[in-house]
Amino acid sequence: MPEGPLVRKFHHLISPFVGQQVVKTGGSSKKLQPAGLQSLWLQDTQVHGKKLFLRFDPDEEMEAPGSSPPPEPPQKEAQKEGAADPKQAGEPSGQKTPDGSSQPAELNPQGDDESECLEGDAPAGDAGRWLRVSFGLFGSVWVNEFSRAKKANKRGDWRDPSPRLVLYFGGGGFLAFYNCQMSWSSSPVVTPACDILSEKFHRGQALEALGQAQPVCYTLLDQRYFSGLGNIIKNEVLYRAGIHPLSLGSALSAPRREALVDHVVEFSTAWLQGKFQGRPQHTQVYQKEQCPAGHQVMKEAFGPPGGFQRVTWWCPQCQPQLSEEPEQRQFS
Repeated sequence: MPEGPLVRKFHHLISPFVGQQVVKTGGSSKKLQPAGLQSLWLQDTQVHGKKLFLRFDPDEEMEAPGSSPPPEPPQKEAQKEGAADPKQAGEPSGQKTPDGSSQPAELNPQGDDESECLEGDAPAGDAGRWLRVSFGLFGSVWVNEFSRAKKANKRGDWRDPSPRLVLYFGGGGFLAFYNCQMSWSSSPVVTPACDILSEKFHRGQALEALGQAQPVCYTLLDQRYFSGLGNIIKNEVLYRAGIHPLSLGSALSAPRREALVDHVVEFSTAWLQGKFQGRPQHTQVYQKEQCPAGHQVMKEAFGPPGGFQRVTWWCPQCQPQLSEEPEQRQFS
């Protein structure tokens, strides 16, 4: 599943369509029934963690009541740069903004351990209707262009991916959503306190969660405390903090837990800023054979018993595993 920084990039791509009417729909989604979106107006879009929320209304409004962009001061300057020069997006898959300029969005090679039960087959009533979009393994949003096959499938067919939803707008542009699940809700489910890219991210809550007597690599992927954090961020911040993925949070000192949270915020923010400035994200251990120090990187799937197992990369020398005894004395 695309991680927080990429989903915020999708949000940025969709924002220019706010205030436009859907004049035609398409897509393979059977649960959503795309035709039900025709003639509705896109009035707002919000992002939380790895999910997008799109607000549709049956009537045109100058401004949707209570609508406002999510707070994200760490990335404000990056977003301004992206808005001023769309070509700075600099990602591999070519896309275009409503004015026809190039604005690509990439596919993410990793999935996510987060799963939800989606409810609501159709919008309820005539009030604001919020469409929740949860992206899958290769989820993406394309603007004024469709995704094309980059290689043959297992049967040898060069078949283009099928979009789940396509929205054509009165302004002449269109959005295509791939590999995602969608459902209707009466309001967006937004909890800034657990969103790693929000100014309201609650560090105290995150630190308390990291103190649990379970491997930190499990806790980092818990969207209740680290919404938007996925497998790439997990691997990279653990390496930067020098923490073995299976180290118990309860065995880490308070300073090391605080340093880990710092790395989460810093890496995620830098990743988002890089997307708007056209800089590729360079990883140090994720999908690598050696770490920057030249040590061999280990690879194994870790996850809670009975839960989703995620492929994890780490350096045994740079990230030695701790004993289960708290390391308070080491930092006294």
